[in-house]
Amino acid sequence: MEKVYSRNNDFVFNEVDGELVMMNLENGAYVSLNETGKSIWNILETPKNINEIVELLLQEFEVSAEICTKEVNDFLLKMLDKNVVTAE
Repeated sequence: MEKVYSRNNDFVFNEVDGELVMMNLENGAYVSLNETGKSIWNILETPKNINEIVELLLQEFEVSAEICTKEVNDFLLKMLDKNVVTAE
């Protein structure tokens, strides 16, 4: 079964100079996301699996499915490590 990714609701966020700036209210951790990261965060307004995320990004960015899948996977691993997203 494929993992479903969700936002960690402990983070508050705001856009500053084109980047999404986020802070964890529980531990004070700070994260800044670029345009692609911001798109993934917006996509995760509702929980999605990696294929759904990639499909939506391919509609927004001109990139191959293979590269997009790798980049999304790498991004999600980093965000899981920082506890920005959760996976079930």
